[in-house]
Amino acid sequence: MTSDPQAGIHALPNEILCQIFIFVVTRAPGEYSASELDLSFVCSRWRAVALSLCQLWSSICILAHEDPESEGVRHLTELSLERSGHSPLDLFLNLRKDSSVMHMLYAQAHRWRHVHIITTVYHDLEDRGVKEFPLLESLSLSMNDSPPYPVSSNSRMWSNAPRLHTLSLDMTVFELEQFAVPWHQLHHLTLEYSDLDQMHKALCLCTSVVTAGFDSCTNDFSFRDPVAYTCLFLSSLTIVASHRLETLGPDITRCIYPSLSILTLISGSQEFSFSHVIVPDLTSLVIRSECHLTSLTLHGISYSSKHLMALIQATSSSLIKLDLCDVDHRAWNFLQLQRWLIQALMWLPSPGVAETAPIASYLQTPGHLLPHLKEFGIRFPASRRDFAIDREKIGLVLVMIESRCSSSALGARTDSRTMKAMVNTRSLGVRETPSRA
Repeated sequence: MTSDPQAGIHALPNEILCQIFIFVVTRAPGEYSASELDLSFVCSRWRAVALSLCQLWSSICILAHEDPESEGVRHLTELSLERSGHSPLDLFLNLRKDSSVMHMLYAQAHRWRHVHIITTVYHDLEDRGVKEFPLLESLSLSMNDSPPYPVSSNSRMWSNAPRLHTLSLDMTVFELEQFAVPWHQLHHLTLEYSDLDQMHKALCLCTSVVTAGFDSCTNDFSFRDPVAYTCLFLSSLTIVASHRLETLGPDITRCIYPSLSILTLISGSQEFSFSHVIVPDLTSLVIRSECHLTSLTLHGISYSSKHLMALIQATSSSLIKLDLCDVDHRAWNFLQLQRWLIQALMWLPSPGVAETAPIASYLQTPGHLLPHLKEFGIRFPASRRDFAIDREKIGLVLVMIESRCSSSALGARTDSRTMKAMVNTRSLGVRETPSRA
């Protein structure tokens, strides 16, 4: 810090300095920083401001490589608890065993606000006298090493959290039916290592959920009767499968998501999914829910061009983003696209203009499909000895992208577009996009 008494930093009022300090110490969960200590060592004025600002000391982070029984960790934890006063606490704890530090934090459970706990042993906090969490807003529970069987806990303690709105659970640890939380008040839900049956059960419980994500999800091949339910406020749904995604579960044929606007499906296996029921089920869901889908991402999902066309038609009036870019350099979505579907995505020529005319001369009006599309993604296949590159089809996709980008310049639309074609430039000699209008 400058020693010049005329420097502008000395003229800042304490209120502005406090806001700067809070900005400096703000960090992502699991990110360690000792910024609050550094700030308190700069000068006597900064130290006085830092010690008076309880919010500055309200984040406690213990990482996996740290020994919670060490003198340093215990001292810093005690220091944070003391200097944070009565401020809500944000905790990130990666612990491999119970410790005296945890017992200090248990005693402050009434101050917990944002809590992320990763541990090897699940402890029922109710046995430690913890009965309620009046300030708890977000909770994430997972384990470093999964137990041989799910943790069974009928504890009602988590249900006493009137402000809880965000929940993330490791489903290799917890059983959905036995984990008591106020499901009805959750707005954001993430389940890891769940199956599709648990996904639908969770969505059925979370009547107020807005965003839901299911990571490392597995298929549900049960032959039970579908259950009808409605998620009135669900606007974003993300499903990332750990293996080939073959189905979305029987309930997908009866559920209703009237507010759904963002849908992401990613098949996580290197093997391609050969199930052709997913896209028709999605089309039925969109039509039944009467939702206005704005973003659709399909990675590694099997479909016929006919089924994809039906889904595009069902979402045509609202879709802004269509992402078919497969991950891990795969190009299955491109291989499934038939030429007639690519041509259908082009802007239509003006009436009376010959189809053989140069593109720029007849792109006067937008096509009837996806009039609001601003982003399109596709991955072209790389060159392989056992696989012939369809250069004509690649060229057709590029022409389709160019037609939509060029249309705004010709007055059909004035808003900008981003169209992406992920390609292997060395093998194809095609310039990589994005292309911008």
